Parts: sequence; structure tokens; C-alpha cells
Amino acid sequence: MGRLVRGVLCWLSALLVGAAHAGALTYEPVALGWSHDEVDQATRGTASALAQRAEQTQRLGCQRHCDRLDAVFARLVAVARWQSARSMGLRWSLTVVRLDDVEAMSLPGGQIVISEAFIDRRAQTDEALAFVLAHEMAHSVLEHERQALTFARMLLPRHVPRTVRDMYTEMDYNIGLLKAMEPVVQQGELEADELGLLMASVAGYAPDAQLRFIEREAEFDTLAARLVSTHPPAQVRLEQLKARLPWARRLFDDGPAAAEASWPQGFGAR
Repeated sequence: MGRLVRGVLCWLSALLVGAAHAGALTYEPVALGWSHDEVDQATRGTASALAQRAEQTQRLGCQRHCDRLDAVFARLVAVARWQSARSMGLRWSLTVVRLDDVEAMSLPGGQIVISEAFIDRRAQTDEALAFVLAHEMAHSVLEHERQALTFARMLLPRHVPRTVRDMYTEMDYNIGLLKAMEPVVQQGELEADELGLLMASVAGYAPDAQLRFIEREAEFDTLAARLVSTHPPAQVRLEQLKARLPWARRLFDDGPAAAEASWPQGFGAR
């Protein structure tokens, strides 16, 4: 692992540990390139394009899990809003599709997309669904997209000006860049796991039951070799989450009663 990658990973870890000692669930990302709006605008059409593809095949919207999605997402939004000044102002939304090739994803502006086909296969309990949604929301809260873009920019020649769209084009075609980014992207997944577990615990979902989702992922993880792996092995994710269980249990014990008064009603999964 290169010196630059090690330095960034140490920087991210120090920020997260500092936040934990201060009693907060999140850290405040600093020294990031481009603005929130620039990144949001460059990615805003992704969810719309996916929704249009689902609509063309009559697979847009929930059919079987509407009430569950509405209830779980509403609780999580109430918790996510309090994680940072920026997350308070995000226009959180949930788009549901019924596409077999879609699992769950998030966009920097707070748009979450999930497929009912994925829920049927791998998120059948409320706790599993809460963990998946909270994990995706954590990416938006922690500005992981902006962090990844900033790190990618550091790996490229400094004298060439690049927009956010330029960076996405570079990542589409530069496999060497993607491989160099792999450790930072995987660290982001581990952070989203941790913050997702904690936020869902505050929202009233038992952390031990949440972990059964990752336990099942670890059981069926084939560890197939990939040229670029955006996610760490499921067993690595599981071990980190187990280490956070005592904290998550305390938040679960204290969280629901305090959070319930601020839970919004009727977000309406689409």
C-alpha cells in the first residue's frame, strides 16, 4: 500500500476515533475538493435514470414492502438528520424499484434507491432492512462520494483542471486509478457499516439482529477474485461490526424513546 493511501486511511481513522470520543456518531469531513452542489448536480440524474428504466418495464414502485419501507425509512431519516448540519438540510428521498439487477444505493444529495427483489432475497426482516438503508444513508451523511473524488484527484496530474464530470469520465476508463482508490473506497464501506449500525440502533432496531444480515453475507461470500473490489470481504465487515456491538447496544437501549418524538410520519416510499 502506497504512502499516500496509508496517510489517507490514517486520517480517516483518526477523524472517526475523534468523533467517537466526543460522543458524536459522525465526523465532519474536511479539505474536500469541489462543493456539495457540484457533486450533487453531477450525480442527480442517476436515480432518475434508474427510475425511468424501471418505469419502462413497469417495475417502478413498491408492491410488497411499502408499509415496512415507509416506517423504517421515516425512523432512519429522523436520526440521520441530526448527524451533521449538512445532513439536516438534505432532501432525503427513497425510490423503490423491482429490478433484479439492482440492490441498494445512495447518492450524495440524500436520494436512496432500493429494489424489492433485493429485499425479498436478502433483507426480509425489519432489522436487516434498517441496516441496509442506514448503511446507504451513512454514505450520504459522511460525504463518501466527495471523499472518493478528492482522493482520486490527488492521484492525477495536478496541473490539469478537472470538473466532477471529468473525474467520473476518468474513473470510467482508468482502471489503474480505480485500483489505487480501492483501499479508500473499502474504508468508506466499513465506515458506512459502522455508522449505519449505530443510526439504526438509535432508531430502535436491535443491533444483534442487524448483524444477522452481515452474518448471512459472510456465509455466502464466495470471495471471488475481482480486478477492483469496492467492498471488503464480508467476514472483515462482520468482525468490525461485532467490535461496535457494545456501543450499538447502549444506543439501542437509550435511543428509541428519545428519538420517537421527532420521528416524521408518512414519508411514503415511492
